[in-house]
Amino acid sequence: MMPMAGGPPGAGARAGAFRITDQQAGGLPGMMGRRGVPLGIPLPFLVTGICLAALAGFLLPFVLPEALINRGQPHVLALVHTVTLGWLTMTILGASQQLTPVIAVTPLRLKALTPVVYPLYLAGVLVLLSGFWFFLPGLLVLGGSLVIVAVLCYVAILATTLLQASKRPLTSFYLFAALLYLGLVVALGLTAALNFVYGFLGLGALLVLPIHVTLGLAGWLTNMLVGVSYTLVRLFALVHDHNDHLGWVVLGLLNLGIIGLALGLLGSEIWLTLLGAVLLTLSVWLFGWDYWRMLRRRRRRPLDVTQYHSSAALIWLLIAAIALPILIAMGGALPAWPVAFVLCLLVGWTGQSIVGYLYKIVPFLVWHSRYGPLVGHQKVPLMRELVHERLAWISFWLLNGGLVLLLPATLLAWDGLLMRLGAALVGASLVGAAANVLGVVRHLEWKLSTLRS
Repeated sequence: MMPMAGGPPGAGARAGAFRITDQQAGGLPGMMGRRGVPLGIPLPFLVTGICLAALAGFLLPFVLPEALINRGQPHVLALVHTVTLGWLTMTILGASQQLTPVIAVTPLRLKALTPVVYPLYLAGVLVLLSGFWFFLPGLLVLGGSLVIVAVLCYVAILATTLLQASKRPLTSFYLFAALLYLGLVVALGLTAALNFVYGFLGLGALLVLPIHVTLGLAGWLTNMLVGVSYTLVRLFALVHDHNDHLGWVVLGLLNLGIIGLALGLLGSEIWLTLLGAVLLTLSVWLFGWDYWRMLRRRRRRPLDVTQYHSSAALIWLLIAAIALPILIAMGGALPAWPVAFVLCLLVGWTGQSIVGYLYKIVPFLVWHSRYGPLVGHQKVPLMRELVHERLAWISFWLLNGGLVLLLPATLLAWDGLLMRLGAALVGASLVGAAANVLGVVRHLEWKLSTLRS
């Protein structure tokens, strides 16, 4: 309990007589203040995203065996989009609207659009998931249309904010690339939904899915997470003397690899597909090296659960990067490899990174709103105390232990005890992470004025 920097509790309660300590701020000196972003903009996305993560964790043991039989089954598509749109993208839409003004050192622009993004996107996702689960093409088209309108509003907000920024650090260029891919991903998704109704793509429909997956996993999600890591790792670990030279190389190689892989899939050119995969592998390993350099230069020596999640996520990304060109070259020798590969990237890399970052971002938002005004007037908890640490570590080990069991079983199409146990452990981990984040949010006073502040 440290209500103020220097002095006993209650001392210096008059205005200007205290400052928030680094311990209370959770080691986020660069995030002090929300730069005018109301709590009601990011928090609904974050809460909804982690709840849908728990739903995905509950469904995983039941639906995953179906994916080994037919990846195009309605329940499988519903689960995949629960993860991609409901959990991962939902969370990123909220967090990025909070973090982009901090990264770009500028207020969030086009604020008139912000109130419509969440309800439109949530409605679109729920309708789309219902359409997949019950295989109703009309709902797929309606849900996809709502999602694309919400995404266009979101892209306009972030792109305008970045273009009018007073600073454009390395992370902002990753964000630009991610926004471009996001637009392409939702457009391809809507095209596929329309094709269910009208069938205008013919055999070309077989090309939409792999390109849709490539642009979504590598273009949208990986660009976003790699770029944000160059800011958040420095903030959370207090890294002050790291340069961006290698980060620019990673940015170029990553996007050349994405373009090469997508064009190779589009033209059925195996050499171009392999070249893109090799460039992706090289970019990921360079990022891993740069990540290690950042951690080595950190001022905050002990690693907390967020850094452990980020490091474990990076390990899964490195494994997937090594496997990609090998699996492409092997062709149909392991027919279940796309399921294992997508699972590794969605849960091991992207999902785990997001869970770790939520343990910092949500406590920051909640503490700043609930306890920030009380500093210097009464005792308040430390920001890190809002997270249930033991539950966070249990969820961490369940997630990674479950993946160790689940991924080999999926790769080899072993539909048995090993796969179901691994899926159950991963599912339990996501439910535990959701309970932890919701426990942080419970500290808020749920009033409309609080969300508007």
